Amino acid sequence: MKEIKITTEVGKFSIFKFNCVESTQTMAKELYRRYSYDAFVVWAERQFKGRGRRERRWHSPKGGLYFSLFQKDLGDLRSPQLVSLAAGMAIRNGLKQFCNISCELKWPNDILYQERKLCGILSESAIYGQKIHYTIVGVGINVNTDISELPCEVRAKATSLKDIIGLEVDLNELLSVSAEEVFKWLSFLKTDNGQKKVIESYKNHCVTLGSQVSVYLDNETISGLAVDITEEGALQVLAAGETLLFATGDVVHIRRDDI
Repeated sequence: MKEIKITTEVGKFSIFKFNCVESTQTMAKELYRRYSYDAFVVWAERQFKGRGRRERRWHSPKGGLYFSLFQKDLGDLRSPQLVSLAAGMAIRNGLKQFCNISCELKWPNDILYQERKLCGILSESAIYGQKIHYTIVGVGINVNTDISELPCEVRAKATSLKDIIGLEVDLNELLSVSAEEVFKWLSFLKTDNGQKKVIESYKNHCVTLGSQVSVYLDNETISGLAVDITEEGALQVLAAGETLLFATGDVVHIRRDDI
């Protein structure tokens, strides 16, 4: 483990770098128990048990950027779902700054480039009463990733920064930009106006809105038109003449409509 101290416009934080860990999310929890830092980042070149939503395996071949960002005391939030939306905006902005590409956001936690998945986000929060004690934002970006190393079912829907811009990317530099953006956007969640900014910004870049979608839940699948995202970060879907709210779920885009 190597600890790197970083100073940015949004404050100081440490980056703990590892060659390989089970999961950066798991390691972030361990390091918080060990050091009690308010904010830090865990970065690993490889994960052998990386996790996505619903405990799915996140494939982590060499060349990707895999990190978890720990932030304590976000205060009162309308919903922990806003953490994922803020992180999505942060990574989108970081990629725009770093390599001048414009990505779309797929609710609730994917970043797409020309309909192919470039990045996935997993946020976990510890909630005491009405307050978020801490949140951990896990980010996996296909950077210099060889897409052919991914499983077939993932490969067909994925892309990498190297494939998009035709060049290898410096992971250190991209991590610094990305982490600073995530800390900045998480700080917006500490005020009502900041939370509104996150929602409005997210909606402006969310390709899910206006799409015919299928939402896969534990015991059923709901299909309809995605029409809005609430102040709590939930997805509104018009299905069979009824507006339904989804705080979570796996979403598949069927086609894009104008709304």
